[in-house]
Amino acid sequence: MAETLNDLVTRARAGDLDAYGRLVQRTQTMAYAVAVGVVRDRGLAEDAVQDAYLRAFTRLPDLDEPDAFISWLRRIVITVALNMRRTHRRTLLHLDDMPEVPVLDEEETRWTDLQRHRLAGALLTLNADERRLCDRRYHGGWSMARLAREAGVDEGVVRKRLQRMRDKLRKEIEMSEQRAIRPEDIRADLPAKIVELLARPRLTDLPDSPVGTIVVDLRRFYADFDEVALPEIVDFSQAQKSIGNQTLYIQTSELHRVDDRRILRYDLTLPLLLAARFTGKPLRLWAAGKTYRACQTDATHLEAFHQAEVLCVDERVKLDPWQVTGRILESVDGMFPGRQVKIVPTHFAMCTQAWELEIERDGQWYEALAWGVFTDTIVGHIGGDPAVHRAIGVGHGLERLAMLRYGIDDIRKVDGARVA
Repeated sequence: MAETLNDLVTRARAGDLDAYGRLVQRTQTMAYAVAVGVVRDRGLAEDAVQDAYLRAFTRLPDLDEPDAFISWLRRIVITVALNMRRTHRRTLLHLDDMPEVPVLDEEETRWTDLQRHRLAGALLTLNADERRLCDRRYHGGWSMARLAREAGVDEGVVRKRLQRMRDKLRKEIEMSEQRAIRPEDIRADLPAKIVELLARPRLTDLPDSPVGTIVVDLRRFYADFDEVALPEIVDFSQAQKSIGNQTLYIQTSELHRVDDRRILRYDLTLPLLLAARFTGKPLRLWAAGKTYRACQTDATHLEAFHQAEVLCVDERVKLDPWQVTGRILESVDGMFPGRQVKIVPTHFAMCTQAWELEIERDGQWYEALAWGVFTDTIVGHIGGDPAVHRAIGVGHGLERLAMLRYGIDDIRKVDGARVA
């Protein structure tokens, strides 16, 4: 009877070197392909794979689920290859070069760029719960037991949900293959680049990631705020008619355009202001998620990154900017105890007053978040009376906060990092 990969993993975890050797044989093609995709050098890739297998063997006891071995090993290979690439002083990896995390529980020797494009398109067919499950299982490496505890169900229920999700993805990929769909035609209404960006993992759903940890901790300071889900695609032409260009503080060349009318959200402020409706009662809203800007990725910039946004609307006498500032300082002190911070006045067209908060690290100051009092135009747009009501928004850069908290020197490392 042929040994399954899970059998080999179980035996290897018990110290069976022969079983681990056969695991290496079964997976080395995949590991080498992943390493080459990162370092772009066959010799370096071989060294990276060898190092990755050594690390994987010493860390096998930490692997909760044998059937997660492939995705777990792949993350180790990527991490080792990235470190090796940086050690050899090569150009840092662009996110577009990063192999996608597997989602079909296969050994992945057959995955091609075209298949990854099709997978990205298929991911967009998942609903919010399926997508969260997918990201946590295949990007976050969550065990079945942990997924079951989080969902409050038996492990068998989680396994069935994952199987249904994989079947759904397979069907979508197979249909695109049968129709000979090209990457640029994956979704009739979305360009291929937009599909790829939308398909990237949502780190706000992964509490073990640096971004996810920041969200969990930050949310505690806004526990009395109502959480809202916001669309990732915004009708920009309609937004300009309702709010004007007040909320556009970046260059139009930085917008990821879906078509002549729609864009990917470049922050959470705009979609939150479009969704908020003030009816006279105090409004306290919270949102977190991915945002997108067209740029050259480097140590401090990403095309797809994460933000958390807070919106307060109330009577002027009950909503003072310094009350909000106090809560901001409390949250920053909670996440960065003892760290030096400074508040710097800044300007946004959408605000009558605005400030940014900078955090000190190693003698340098880094902007981490900004907040401001919205203009009368925006107050009126969301349903308030500018003479009576006030609206204040706070925007947090989650990757930047994660870099400062965990000593990460390159924003591109945040995606693959985990918090112990």
